Amino acid sequence: MVQLRTDLTAPHDSLSDDPPMDWEADLDAAFDEPAGTSLDMHHTVFEQLQQQQKAGDFGMFGPFLDQQEWELADWLMTPTRERMGPLYKDNRTLLQKIDKLPQGPTWKCRTITLIGNPDFHDAMKYVPERLFSDESEEEQIINEMWTAQWWWDTQEKLPTGATIAPVILASDKTHLSQFSGDKQAWPVYISIGNICKAVRRQTLKRGMILLGYLPVTKLECLHEHARKGARFRLFHYVMSILLEPLIEAGKKGGQMTCADWHIRMVYPILSAYIADFPEQCLIVGVQPTDFPICEIDSDDQGEPSHAPFRDSAHTLSALKDWVTEVSSEEYTWLGLRPIPKPFWAELPHTDIFSCLMPDLLHQLHKGVFKDHLVKWCLTHAGAAEIDQRFQCMPDHPTLRYFKKGISTITQWTGHEFKEMQHIFASLTYGAVYSEVTAVARAVIDFIYYASYPSQSTETLSKGTPDGFNTELSERLHIDFAKEGYRASNKKNYIEQMVTYLTRCDTIHKFTAFLIWTHAIPDTDEVQEPVEQVPAATVAAGAPTWSIAKRAPWPKTPVRTLINNHGAVDFVPALQAYLNAHVPKGCVTASVYDFVDVYKQIIIDLPSPQQLTDETQHDTIRATPGHPNPGRKKSEPDHFDCVLVHEDGVAEDVGIKGYRAARVRALFRQPSWFGCTDTLAYIEWFTPFKPPVVPLRMSRVSYAMRQGRRQAAVIPISYIRRSCALTPIFGKPHQ
Repeated sequence: MVQLRTDLTAPHDSLSDDPPMDWEADLDAAFDEPAGTSLDMHHTVFEQLQQQQKAGDFGMFGPFLDQQEWELADWLMTPTRERMGPLYKDNRTLLQKIDKLPQGPTWKCRTITLIGNPDFHDAMKYVPERLFSDESEEEQIINEMWTAQWWWDTQEKLPTGATIAPVILASDKTHLSQFSGDKQAWPVYISIGNICKAVRRQTLKRGMILLGYLPVTKLECLHEHARKGARFRLFHYVMSILLEPLIEAGKKGGQMTCADWHIRMVYPILSAYIADFPEQCLIVGVQPTDFPICEIDSDDQGEPSHAPFRDSAHTLSALKDWVTEVSSEEYTWLGLRPIPKPFWAELPHTDIFSCLMPDLLHQLHKGVFKDHLVKWCLTHAGAAEIDQRFQCMPDHPTLRYFKKGISTITQWTGHEFKEMQHIFASLTYGAVYSEVTAVARAVIDFIYYASYPSQSTETLSKGTPDGFNTELSERLHIDFAKEGYRASNKKNYIEQMVTYLTRCDTIHKFTAFLIWTHAIPDTDEVQEPVEQVPAATVAAGAPTWSIAKRAPWPKTPVRTLINNHGAVDFVPALQAYLNAHVPKGCVTASVYDFVDVYKQIIIDLPSPQQLTDETQHDTIRATPGHPNPGRKKSEPDHFDCVLVHEDGVAEDVGIKGYRAARVRALFRQPSWFGCTDTLAYIEWFTPFKPPVVPLRMSRVSYAMRQGRRQAAVIPISYIRRSCALTPIFGKPHQ
């Protein structure tokens, strides 16, 4: 059974004489010829809905009586809800009200409004752009799809003023039943490259939505030998039904109202398909023993030889010769499957082989890292040795602690792969030959480089791999497959899943509309109150810290702080700081003083690539361990390590201008001390030594003086970020 909603050419009505706001064009002239030209202006779907609601009997929340009744309905449709007293007499009453809401794209309908969704107004682009890393414009930076060469090349093939909607597809078969049974679903998801990848990756934003379900059938009506070929042909037949509207729309275009109120002539063109390796072979129609994107003989697979890319015209010609029985030589050499007409055969401006995107999850994290590198190192060093090293890793807020090691893990996820990659190379040092450690470091470096949100001209043509990762489709399975199955009675579940998803789409659309009208607050923008602590003027570009407005442990005796936090030299270190920042003789530190003690501070780190506005939140903790009541395990100590700005030119010379330290306490003194800064008591490590070959990591150890660790009190503005230190387990094998 196929459930679909397919047409991308949504109709529009004429504008009224009085537009509801001042229209403002937001067009980009980066392309030499006019592109993304506005033909007219039109109300968005939210503005039309707003007029309908105002004309109704119940106001903005209709058909619900008020905001309270609407919030209850929204809460009841949320799978992770908490228990609450009922206000509806039965489930039927609730669902009847939900069905009265303004409907989104209904199933078996022919409307998809991704490009016209007002919720994406600030995240949309309609023309290609180019970014450069320098003023000479020699090195182009590629991060979003509209900055890639594909958009520029395709734009030249279309009429002047055309707007491209790069269609992004993703499909992946998934199990619905967890412990028993063979219930499966095969969702197909769709998005467009006009939406920035940061929004596409947020499942709650609905930047990638469900297009339809492919049939999952055993084809028991056919002979066993005929089933395999029939499955291939069934997949392509159903996909051709789903994508049939793209043929005419991709050739002639269609007028669509975009999220910025402009009407444009939009050409939806298939540009990317996200799938794992078996499904990639199914999409292009080759045997699973061959490569889906290049032509290479089976005897040459795995060899460092050049292989030409597959060509759509060449593939279709070979299929035609096989169907007409003219010749099967090319069909056999190319490793094709018996598919007379692939679904992509008539899609305009589409090369299916270049549409297949690199898969970070299956190809790098699972394939290169887990299936090759990890297995190799476990075999070489022994599983017990590697497990013990993982168990000995110090705690860090951004790192996962593998308390049982890694050899016993049976269900691996992409998150676990990434957590292991943070420390895996350093743990191999001394357990395997130095050459193996060098390979581990190189492989993990490559995975990190491939995951960068921005790349250069020489690496990519359609965008960065992080925007086409199968991790997104894996996450979408929860919302668009598994939750719908759980809401069904497990019989004829596809139809029930469709009804459930239609209601969830309706709830989501109406929520976005209410946020747009400011009838309800946007929960994504709600933040806990914290105090922003500006950095001192030790260096330009210093970060900004956030700290609780009220200290969790106010007026803590210094003696208690020394005992609980292990700050053995707190008094002399504080006195040295006061002597340097407060007139001498004014204040004397002692164990009888009281200070306000904090648990943690949070720093907003800029993006490492300096090409986006995204920030990372870095947490630095200084909390002593304590027992928990009952059977709960005791809470261990959390004294994080940090990088301290020690040299005035550290921002320019990198790690050489910093020094590692362990934070033992975060505190503030009483105001009468004459120093209102938030301070940190730290224990110094030695300056960074030359990197260890082949690991290319620097060594440090505790800085000692007369048998005691060197300590100091510094303002938190001297701290740049947290850092993780790995123990040195042994010397490398030769």
